[in-house]
Amino acid sequence: MDLKLKEQERVLSEVLQYGLTKVWYYFVGFLFLFLAAFFMFWFFDHAWWGGSLFFILIFLGFFTLFRNYYLWKKNICYITTHRVIDVEQRGFFEKVVSEIPYDQIEDVHGKISGFFGMILRFGTVSIQTGSGKVKIILQNVKRPLQLQQQINEMRERYLSKYSTDFSGDVAGIINDKLYELELPDLYRVKKALDKRISKLSREN
Repeated sequence: MDLKLKEQERVLSEVLQYGLTKVWYYFVGFLFLFLAAFFMFWFFDHAWWGGSLFFILIFLGFFTLFRNYYLWKKNICYITTHRVIDVEQRGFFEKVVSEIPYDQIEDVHGKISGFFGMILRFGTVSIQTGSGKVKIILQNVKRPLQLQQQINEMRERYLSKYSTDFSGDVAGIINDKLYELELPDLYRVKKALDKRISKLSREN
């Protein structure tokens, strides 16, 4: 997916479903191919319908393998410096993209359940907004508790960097922040200030 990142935003990690949770689908695909190869001579001894059945099994085998791999690669979650972006590929022709900025995340919940989940350490991570309108559920991901911790750490880092208390002297706070900026950022601030001053001058 061609992500449109915001200014100064970087992708920190890409999260896929744990590959071993897809073994069953690969098994089905290889089973079709095995049956086609094992009974190949028998199929071709039974006229046109035997050959047709052979090619149907070959098609089903490769289609199952390709579809499983395609959906596994396309269902991905991006952890960036600014937000969590979940890309859910539900088929060849349907894709749903959800995103939650860190300042809108209310709760991050990680869970490991089941025998294989405990042994192989995969599980589910749920991300909930304060309004409850957007919820991202990452299923069958490797080390969900570590992923939960990473998202919480990025959220705290984002809030500490971008949230500012403007209840006091706004001009003083902005003036102090200016000394932390590099030259390119100062030019951007100057451009915004010139635009704002020009607009206020026309209004007055």
